[in-house]
Amino acid sequence: MDTLKRVAAVIVVVALAFTAFTIATRVTGNKTESELDAAGAPSGTWLTASCELPPAHLRRLVAGTYEGRSPDLQYVPKAPNLFGSFEMTTHSGPWGYLQDVPLVLYGPGYIESQGDLTLDRRVTVADIAATFAELLGTSLPEDRPARSISEALLPAEARSEPPRMVLLVVWDGGGWNVLNRWPNTWPVLKSLMAEGTSVQNAEVGSSPSVTPATHTTMGSGDFPSVHGIVDIPMRRGGRVVNSFPNKSPKFMAIETLADLYDPTTNNRSKIGVMAERAWHLGMLGHGAYLEDGDKDFAVLTHGAPKGETFTANTNFYRLPGYLERVRGFAADRQNVDLSDGKDDGLWMGHPLQTEKKAGATNPLWTRYQLRVLKKLWTTEQFGQDSVPDLFFTNFKEVDLVGHGHNMVLPEMRSTLEHTDEILGKLVRHLDRSIGRGRWVMAMTADHGQGPAPRTTGGWPIEMEELQRDIARAVGVNDPANLYQGQRPTGMWFNPRTMARKGIALEDIADFIMGYKIGDNVIRGKTVPRAYRDRLNEKLFAAAMPTNRLDEVQACAEALP
Repeated sequence: MDTLKRVAAVIVVVALAFTAFTIATRVTGNKTESELDAAGAPSGTWLTASCELPPAHLRRLVAGTYEGRSPDLQYVPKAPNLFGSFEMTTHSGPWGYLQDVPLVLYGPGYIESQGDLTLDRRVTVADIAATFAELLGTSLPEDRPARSISEALLPAEARSEPPRMVLLVVWDGGGWNVLNRWPNTWPVLKSLMAEGTSVQNAEVGSSPSVTPATHTTMGSGDFPSVHGIVDIPMRRGGRVVNSFPNKSPKFMAIETLADLYDPTTNNRSKIGVMAERAWHLGMLGHGAYLEDGDKDFAVLTHGAPKGETFTANTNFYRLPGYLERVRGFAADRQNVDLSDGKDDGLWMGHPLQTEKKAGATNPLWTRYQLRVLKKLWTTEQFGQDSVPDLFFTNFKEVDLVGHGHNMVLPEMRSTLEHTDEILGKLVRHLDRSIGRGRWVMAMTADHGQGPAPRTTGGWPIEMEELQRDIARAVGVNDPANLYQGQRPTGMWFNPRTMARKGIALEDIADFIMGYKIGDNVIRGKTVPRAYRDRLNEKLFAAAMPTNRLDEVQACAEALP
């Protein structure tokens, strides 16, 4: 009976959607009257189109949505369309090419040497936290979806003692579509896959597939719908704000594995993170922000004070000053300079930074980061006693090179070669300093990357043009009055403007569902030849108000 009621309710909802209030305001400005008719007449199809999304895509959207923080309206471009430009792409979305990531577990004495492993259940990066918890002899709360990948672990009785150190290494943006594009550039990673366990069916598990959300999932064992870090920006208190303001962890809604594990050791475990941005703090946790927490190590680079290399919010984390004096940057710069066969101060024709700073679109910092890690681990004696330590590090340059150049270009090949070489050096250092058979590592990525549009035939959706067109369609002259923020997966709207103008999110969703390539062309810009006979192609597969996402999921489940 309940099923019949649900199906009946879905039928009613669909019927109502087809008779939805239509936008009466004509688009003016850049677009002509005929262009408006082609672009924006609402058809009432947003719900039926969204219901037809693959169930896996909807599941990822739901897992990535936190009420009150996520965008008011969410959308999914028709693959291979994506937001960006012909020069730069984004990587937010529910598609498999962004979601499929490597998940490698390595550690003689703890991890089965079995190579590729495909499990008959869903595996996500949330499972890393549960797997680490088992190795550390602790557990996550039962209501979290993470499950230990026990199939990769040696039986407990075969492990002589807990590992001295458990390490997570993330290649930012190093999803399978990037690795498969350059299959001969990561021999070290391949060897670790063969010597350990490489889970073949691992995925991010939520959308947006972005750095802050995914890293907090890795650290907590739950998804953005629970841990609350939905994206780089999010809404709080009526405003759209940074998810880690002033490098603070205050918006993480739950405790991470590190938060839960550290007190069980009376805070004797050494715990830390090294990464580029505060976006990566979700791997680590709250530090001293929690009442029973202490100042775990946090070594970040973005936003460091002038004249310094590293930064952290020292109210909650510990940042060792001696790391500013780590040598070797000049030698690493020379190594990268020579790696393209020329001693010219360039890498593949691009200038190499001379300042000891991260954030450039080349692999120089990847090499120097290992020097800093080795100094920190040695000085603080990570892995040198019987209390297991926990560390997280993110190598950001794979992602930065993907944005600044593209994953299909030779710059990515070189970056992967350098990153893989450094992975091998990291393993050898831990074998020497802690001892082979005394530590465990997981290696993964937080998402894949968007290939250059010209290689896939996708259209790079221009966000500002889309926003201008929506604003005109709903009668708002200045787009700045309509939006509070936007991302490649959704938009936040100004609630006062929406109320004053009587604008419904459903009407905007309908507008987006009718939006075509030709509508997104900026006046005065030339359309590439390959797209000139495709101007009537619609750009989006789905668009929906976030407060009706559960309804869309129910509708999809009710379909045959």
